[in-house]
Amino acid sequence: MVPLLVPLFISAFRRANDLAMAMEARCYHGGDHRTQMKPLRYKREDWIAYAILAAYFALAVIFRVFGI
Repeated sequence: MVPLLVPLFISAFRRANDLAMAMEARCYHGGDHRTQMKPLRYKREDWIAYAILAAYFALAVIFRVFGI
């Protein structure tokens, strides 16, 4: 798998670099009507997921320290 993935990633990065250089050479800055990334807004479900993740991490640490 590695002999296939390494050249694939190298060619993808080389292509991205060539494209970025071409866009920069043509003074491309994007327009007002281009799609922009929307700002991240946390919802209640996100905070619940963070709490569950923190509790799971705390339990993992406790089990590791006390050998339970």
